[in-house]
Amino acid sequence: MLSVTAVPAPPATAAAGQGRFEYLPAPDGVPLCVFETGNPQGRELLLIHGFSQSYAVFKRQYEGPLARDHRIVAFDLRGHGCSGKPWAEAAYTSTRTWADDVDAVIRAKKLQRPLIVAWSFGGYVTAHYAKHHGTSRIAGAVLVGSNAGLLPPPTDPAAIARAGAVREANAKRVPDVEAGIAEGRGFVRLMTARPAPEDMAEIMFATNQMLPPYARRAMSNLPLQLDEVVPLLRAPTLLLVGDKDGSQSVETLTGLASRLPDGRIKVIPGAGHATFIDAPQEFDAAIVEFETYARGK
Repeated sequence: MLSVTAVPAPPATAAAGQGRFEYLPAPDGVPLCVFETGNPQGRELLLIHGFSQSYAVFKRQYEGPLARDHRIVAFDLRGHGCSGKPWAEAAYTSTRTWADDVDAVIRAKKLQRPLIVAWSFGGYVTAHYAKHHGTSRIAGAVLVGSNAGLLPPPTDPAAIARAGAVREANAKRVPDVEAGIAEGRGFVRLMTARPAPEDMAEIMFATNQMLPPYARRAMSNLPLQLDEVVPLLRAPTLLLVGDKDGSQSVETLTGLASRLPDGRIKVIPGAGHATFIDAPQEFDAAIVEFETYARGK
């Protein structure tokens, strides 16, 4: 008979410098790793990272002036970073699953109308949340370097082919360590308009390696066409993008902002996909400015 040795569960909370970690259960039991820092009495921000990344990618915000005036909560998405990595494909393929994870964190941390700041794939997660839970519990959303799947379905054959190639590559991902390392280093280079500071490059690379190939394959089947969510995203929404972001067109995002019930766009000159790394001061200022507007609605 197979012998199984029980592994003690991690502590519910653990200190980490100026912040604290906590494991909270998703509705299906997956442990979500939640990080909190900043001013406990400050205005609330919920930060959501991008594909193959982690809460840690917002290090400049945790260590900067944004944390002085804000209670900042961030969590690692399922399959990512220090959160649980379920084996079953079904744990990754439903838009409801990702939406419910966000809702679980908001409720467990007793957040009162936080401003969601979501980078890249995190924008899609935010759209999933709006689709299934509405926006009455949030003050607004900042979609960073992300169209969140809110654009109409593409008709350009080249764009369709590019999107298909990315999905196919993830669907065929194998646990080849050397290939994963090469892909991870290439990923880091693409995130910023100029070489990232060493500490941020290490964080992005390390967390990229923490997303298992089986989770990447499963996520390739997650629906990412969410243009039906546009009228549901009623909370004030800012599209924040760097003008050097090779993954997003400023012109296209400007058009999307005009279609949202309360949409705006902010372009950060000289910044790439990870605006919060390329231009942290400008990024933080844009968050504060938009937050003032959103909370005044």
